[in-house]
Amino acid sequence: MKTYHKSVLLKETLVALHIQKGAWYLDCTLGDGGHSLEILKQGSKLVGIDVDPQALERASQRFEQEGIPAKQYQLIEGNFRDLTNLIAQTGIDQKFLGVIFDLGVSSLQLETPERGFSFLREGPLDMRMDPKLSVTALDLIRGLNKGELNELFTKLGEEKFARKLAAAVVSARPVIKTTGDLARVIEKEVGRSGKIHPATKIFQALRIAVNDELNALKEGLEASLKVVEKDGLVLVISFHSLEDRAVKNIFRHWQNMGLGESSFKKPLLPSEREINQNPRARSAKLRVFQKLVS
Repeated sequence: MKTYHKSVLLKETLVALHIQKGAWYLDCTLGDGGHSLEILKQGSKLVGIDVDPQALERASQRFEQEGIPAKQYQLIEGNFRDLTNLIAQTGIDQKFLGVIFDLGVSSLQLETPERGFSFLREGPLDMRMDPKLSVTALDLIRGLNKGELNELFTKLGEEKFARKLAAAVVSARPVIKTTGDLARVIEKEVGRSGKIHPATKIFQALRIAVNDELNALKEGLEASLKVVEKDGLVLVISFHSLEDRAVKNIFRHWQNMGLGESSFKKPLLPSEREINQNPRARSAKLRVFQKLVS
Protein backbone atom coordinates (compact mmCIF):
# COMPACT_ATOMS: atom_id res chain seq x y z
CA MET A 1 0.00 0.00 0.00
CA LYS A 2 1.48 3.33 -1.06
CA THR A 3 1.94 6.12 1.44
CA TYR A 4 0.77 9.46 0.08
CA HIS A 5 1.66 13.05 0.93
CA LYS A 6 -0.58 14.39 3.70
CA SER A 7 -2.34 17.47 2.31
CA VAL A 8 -2.05 20.52 4.53
CA LEU A 9 -5.12 22.55 5.56
CA LEU A 10 -7.31 19.99 3.80
CA LYS A 11 -10.43 20.55 5.92
CA GLU A 12 -10.11 24.34 5.69
CA THR A 13 -9.65 24.17 1.92
CA LEU A 14 -12.73 22.02 1.40
CA VAL A 15 -14.89 24.23 3.62
CA ALA A 16 -13.68 27.41 1.88
CA LEU A 17 -14.42 25.96 -1.58
CA HIS A 18 -18.13 25.29 -0.90
CA ILE A 19 -17.87 22.37 -3.36
CA GLN A 20 -20.80 21.86 -5.72
CA LYS A 21 -21.53 18.52 -7.33
CA GLY A 22 -20.91 18.55 -11.08
CA ALA A 23 -18.94 21.81 -11.03
CA TRP A 24 -15.41 22.06 -12.46
CA TYR A 25 -12.39 22.70 -10.22
CA LEU A 26 -8.74 23.29 -11.06
CA ASP A 27 -5.83 22.00 -8.97
CA CYS A 28 -2.72 23.79 -10.22
CA THR A 29 -0.35 21.79 -8.00
CA LEU A 30 -1.75 18.28 -8.08
CA GLY A 31 1.04 16.51 -6.19
CA ASP A 32 -0.28 13.26 -4.73
CA GLY A 33 -3.82 14.47 -5.33
CA GLY A 34 -4.94 14.85 -1.72
CA HIS A 35 -7.05 17.98 -2.19
CA SER A 36 -8.28 16.84 -5.60
CA LEU A 37 -9.36 13.41 -4.36
CA GLU A 38 -11.68 14.92 -1.75
CA ILE A 39 -13.16 17.28 -4.35
CA LEU A 40 -13.78 14.38 -6.74
CA LYS A 41 -15.37 12.28 -4.00
CA GLN A 42 -18.08 14.94 -3.75
CA GLY A 43 -19.07 14.38 -7.37
CA SER A 44 -17.26 17.34 -8.88
CA LYS A 45 -15.08 17.41 -11.99
CA LEU A 46 -11.45 18.41 -11.98
CA VAL A 47 -8.41 19.35 -14.01
CA GLY A 48 -5.10 18.64 -12.26
CA ILE A 49 -1.77 20.18 -13.28
CA ASP A 50 1.75 19.32 -12.14
CA VAL A 51 5.25 19.81 -13.54
CA ASP A 52 6.37 16.52 -12.02
CA PRO A 53 5.43 13.48 -14.15
CA GLN A 54 5.86 11.20 -11.10
CA ALA A 55 3.17 13.19 -9.29
CA LEU A 56 0.73 12.80 -12.19
CA GLU A 57 1.30 9.05 -12.28
CA ARG A 58 0.84 8.65 -8.53
CA ALA A 59 -2.31 10.79 -8.42
CA SER A 60 -3.81 8.90 -11.36
CA GLN A 61 -3.19 5.56 -9.62
CA ARG A 62 -4.63 6.93 -6.39
CA PHE A 63 -7.85 8.12 -8.07
CA GLU A 64 -8.22 4.75 -9.78
CA GLN A 65 -7.72 2.88 -6.50
CA GLU A 66 -10.38 5.08 -4.90
CA GLY A 67 -12.83 4.26 -7.67
CA ILE A 68 -13.02 7.73 -9.20
CA PRO A 69 -14.34 7.43 -12.79
CA ALA A 70 -11.78 8.61 -15.35
CA LYS A 71 -14.41 10.84 -17.02
CA GLN A 72 -14.46 13.02 -13.88
CA TYR A 73 -10.94 14.39 -14.30
CA GLN A 74 -8.11 15.31 -16.66
CA LEU A 75 -4.46 15.43 -15.58
CA ILE A 76 -1.91 17.56 -17.45
CA GLU A 77 1.86 17.84 -17.20
CA GLY A 78 3.08 21.43 -17.15
CA ASN A 79 3.90 24.50 -15.08
CA PHE A 80 0.93 26.47 -13.81
CA ARG A 81 2.56 29.64 -15.14
CA ASP A 82 1.36 28.32 -18.55
CA LEU A 83 -2.17 27.86 -17.23
CA THR A 84 -3.99 29.34 -20.20
CA ASN A 85 -2.27 27.09 -22.74
CA LEU A 86 -2.59 24.01 -20.53
CA ILE A 87 -6.34 24.52 -20.07
CA ALA A 88 -6.73 25.00 -23.83
CA GLN A 89 -5.23 21.52 -24.32
CA THR A 90 -8.06 19.93 -22.32
CA GLY A 91 -10.78 21.11 -24.69
CA ILE A 92 -12.84 22.21 -21.68
CA ASP A 93 -14.73 25.29 -22.81
CA GLN A 94 -15.88 26.68 -19.48
CA LYS A 95 -14.56 28.34 -16.37
CA PHE A 96 -13.83 26.82 -12.96
CA LEU A 97 -15.72 27.34 -9.73
CA GLY A 98 -12.53 27.00 -7.71
CA VAL A 99 -8.77 27.10 -8.32
CA ILE A 100 -6.20 25.73 -5.85
CA PHE A 101 -2.47 26.44 -5.52
CA ASP A 102 -0.66 24.38 -2.85
CA LEU A 103 2.89 25.71 -3.01
CA GLY A 104 4.58 23.18 -0.73
CA VAL A 105 7.10 20.54 -1.71
CA SER A 106 5.51 17.08 -1.48
CA SER A 107 6.65 14.38 0.94
CA LEU A 108 7.64 12.21 -2.02
CA GLN A 109 9.95 14.93 -3.36
CA LEU A 110 11.47 15.60 0.06
CA GLU A 111 11.99 11.93 0.82
CA THR A 112 13.45 10.97 -2.56
CA PRO A 113 17.22 11.60 -2.21
CA GLU A 114 17.71 11.78 -5.99
CA ARG A 115 15.54 14.89 -6.17
CA GLY A 116 17.90 16.83 -3.89
CA PHE A 117 15.28 18.89 -2.06
CA SER A 118 16.22 17.97 1.50
CA PHE A 119 19.43 18.25 3.49
CA LEU A 120 18.13 15.40 5.66
CA ARG A 121 18.84 12.91 2.87
CA GLU A 122 22.13 12.63 1.02
CA GLY A 123 21.60 13.17 -2.69
CA PRO A 124 22.60 15.28 -5.67
CA LEU A 125 22.02 19.04 -5.43
CA ASP A 126 19.20 19.02 -7.97
CA MET A 127 15.97 20.63 -6.65
CA ARG A 128 14.18 20.74 -10.02
CA MET A 129 10.41 20.33 -9.69
CA ASP A 130 10.34 19.79 -13.44
CA PRO A 131 13.08 17.30 -14.36
CA LYS A 132 13.25 18.84 -17.84
CA LEU A 133 14.68 22.12 -16.50
CA SER A 134 18.32 22.60 -17.45
CA VAL A 135 19.73 24.35 -14.35
CA THR A 136 20.16 22.55 -11.03
CA ALA A 137 21.02 23.85 -7.57
CA LEU A 138 24.58 22.58 -8.03
CA ASP A 139 24.86 24.66 -11.20
CA LEU A 140 23.99 27.76 -9.16
CA ILE A 141 26.46 26.84 -6.41
CA ARG A 142 29.23 26.40 -8.98
CA GLY A 143 28.29 29.19 -11.35
CA LEU A 144 27.37 32.21 -9.22
CA ASN A 145 30.03 34.44 -7.69
CA LYS A 146 30.15 35.47 -4.03
CA GLY A 147 28.09 38.62 -4.56
CA GLU A 148 25.44 36.80 -6.58
CA LEU A 149 25.13 34.04 -3.98
CA ASN A 150 24.85 36.65 -1.23
CA GLU A 151 22.02 38.35 -3.15
CA LEU A 152 20.31 35.01 -3.76
CA PHE A 153 20.51 33.94 -0.11
CA THR A 154 19.34 37.38 1.05
CA LYS A 155 16.42 37.91 -1.32
CA LEU A 156 15.06 34.38 -1.68
CA GLY A 157 16.15 32.93 1.65
CA GLU A 158 15.93 36.01 3.87
CA GLU A 159 19.07 34.61 5.47
CA LYS A 160 20.74 36.96 8.00
CA PHE A 161 24.13 35.26 7.52
CA ALA A 162 23.90 35.45 3.71
CA ARG A 163 27.21 37.22 3.12
CA LYS A 164 29.11 34.93 5.45
CA LEU A 165 27.56 31.80 3.98
CA ALA A 166 28.10 32.93 0.39
CA ALA A 167 31.82 33.28 1.13
CA ALA A 168 31.90 29.86 2.83
CA VAL A 169 30.15 28.20 -0.11
CA VAL A 170 32.55 29.73 -2.64
CA SER A 171 35.55 28.61 -0.59
CA ALA A 172 34.16 25.08 -0.27
CA ARG A 173 33.03 24.67 -3.90
CA PRO A 174 35.48 21.85 -4.72
CA VAL A 175 33.96 19.60 -2.03
CA ILE A 176 30.29 20.51 -2.48
CA LYS A 177 28.60 17.87 -4.60
CA THR A 178 25.63 16.68 -2.56
CA THR A 179 22.87 18.01 -0.31
CA GLY A 180 24.80 16.74 2.70
CA ASP A 181 28.00 18.47 1.59
CA LEU A 182 26.25 21.84 1.38
CA ALA A 183 24.43 21.37 4.70
CA ARG A 184 27.68 20.50 6.46
CA VAL A 185 29.47 23.57 5.06
CA ILE A 186 26.65 25.79 6.32
CA GLU A 187 26.47 24.16 9.75
CA LYS A 188 30.25 24.36 10.19
CA GLU A 189 30.20 28.07 9.33
CA VAL A 190 27.33 29.30 11.55
CA GLY A 191 26.78 26.46 14.02
CA ARG A 192 23.45 25.05 15.05
CA SER A 193 20.98 26.13 17.71
CA GLY A 194 17.30 25.34 18.10
CA LYS A 195 15.15 22.97 16.07
CA ILE A 196 15.56 24.61 12.66
CA HIS A 197 18.62 23.49 10.69
CA PRO A 198 20.85 26.42 9.62
CA ALA A 199 20.70 25.21 6.00
CA THR A 200 16.90 25.58 5.79
CA LYS A 201 16.80 29.08 4.28
CA ILE A 202 19.70 28.41 1.91
CA PHE A 203 17.94 25.34 0.51
CA GLN A 204 14.76 27.39 0.20
CA ALA A 205 16.57 30.10 -1.74
CA LEU A 206 18.18 27.62 -4.14
CA ARG A 207 14.90 25.77 -4.75
CA ILE A 208 13.01 29.00 -5.47
CA ALA A 209 15.73 30.14 -7.86
CA VAL A 210 16.04 26.81 -9.71
CA ASN A 211 12.28 26.66 -10.32
CA ASP A 212 11.73 30.43 -10.72
CA GLU A 213 8.92 29.97 -8.23
CA LEU A 214 7.98 33.56 -7.42
CA ASN A 215 7.66 34.64 -11.05
CA ALA A 216 5.74 31.44 -11.85
CA LEU A 217 3.40 32.14 -8.92
CA LYS A 218 2.61 35.66 -10.11
CA GLU A 219 2.00 34.49 -13.68
CA GLY A 220 -0.10 31.54 -12.52
CA LEU A 221 -2.26 33.67 -10.26
CA GLU A 222 -2.91 36.25 -12.97
CA ALA A 223 -3.93 33.45 -15.34
CA SER A 224 -6.13 31.83 -12.70
CA LEU A 225 -8.31 34.92 -12.40
CA LYS A 226 -9.12 34.58 -16.10
CA VAL A 227 -10.24 30.96 -15.86
CA VAL A 228 -12.29 31.19 -12.65
CA GLU A 229 -15.97 32.04 -13.08
CA LYS A 230 -17.90 34.87 -11.42
CA ASP A 231 -18.31 34.20 -7.69
CA GLY A 232 -15.59 31.52 -8.01
CA LEU A 233 -12.64 31.21 -5.67
CA VAL A 234 -8.84 31.25 -5.91
CA LEU A 235 -7.15 29.52 -2.96
CA VAL A 236 -3.42 29.61 -2.23
CA ILE A 237 -1.58 27.64 0.45
CA SER A 238 1.90 29.10 0.99
CA PHE A 239 4.75 27.98 3.24
CA HIS A 240 7.09 30.93 3.61
CA SER A 241 6.88 34.70 3.88
CA LEU A 242 7.99 35.48 0.32
CA GLU A 243 5.15 33.43 -1.17
CA ASP A 244 2.57 34.67 1.29
CA ARG A 245 3.57 38.31 0.76
CA ALA A 246 3.29 37.92 -3.01
CA VAL A 247 -0.18 36.34 -2.71
CA LYS A 248 -1.35 38.98 -0.23
CA ASN A 249 -0.20 41.81 -2.50
CA ILE A 250 -1.81 40.31 -5.62
CA PHE A 251 -5.13 39.72 -3.84
CA ARG A 252 -5.04 43.30 -2.51
CA HIS A 253 -4.34 44.61 -6.02
CA TRP A 254 -7.29 42.64 -7.41
CA GLN A 255 -9.54 43.97 -4.66
CA ASN A 256 -8.43 47.57 -5.33
CA MET A 257 -9.29 47.03 -9.01
CA GLY A 258 -12.80 45.98 -8.03
CA LEU A 259 -12.37 42.40 -9.26
CA GLY A 260 -13.46 40.78 -6.01
CA GLU A 261 -12.45 40.47 -2.39
CA SER A 262 -10.48 38.33 0.01
CA SER A 263 -12.74 35.92 1.86
CA PHE A 264 -10.82 36.35 5.13
CA LYS A 265 -9.02 39.39 6.57
CA LYS A 266 -6.16 37.19 7.74
CA PRO A 267 -4.88 33.89 6.33
CA LEU A 268 -6.22 30.64 7.76
CA LEU A 269 -3.65 28.68 9.76
CA PRO A 270 -3.42 24.98 10.61
CA SER A 271 -4.76 23.85 13.96
CA GLU A 272 -2.45 22.72 16.75
CA ARG A 273 -3.79 19.21 16.20
CA GLU A 274 -2.77 19.24 12.53
CA ILE A 275 0.67 20.61 13.36
CA ASN A 276 1.16 17.86 15.95
CA GLN A 277 0.13 15.22 13.40
CA ASN A 278 2.08 16.80 10.54
CA PRO A 279 4.91 19.15 11.64
CA ARG A 280 5.42 20.28 8.01
CA ALA A 281 2.10 22.11 8.30
CA ARG A 282 3.43 24.55 10.90
CA SER A 283 4.31 27.33 8.45
CA ALA A 284 1.30 26.93 6.12
CA LYS A 285 -1.09 29.81 5.40
CA LEU A 286 -4.27 29.70 3.33
CA ARG A 287 -5.55 32.81 1.57
CA VAL A 288 -8.82 32.86 -0.38
CA PHE A 289 -10.03 35.37 -2.99
CA GLN A 290 -13.53 35.49 -4.46
CA LYS A 291 -13.93 36.87 -7.96
CA LEU A 292 -17.05 39.05 -8.18
CA VAL A 293 -16.98 40.06 -11.85
CA SER A 294 -17.61 38.12 -15.06
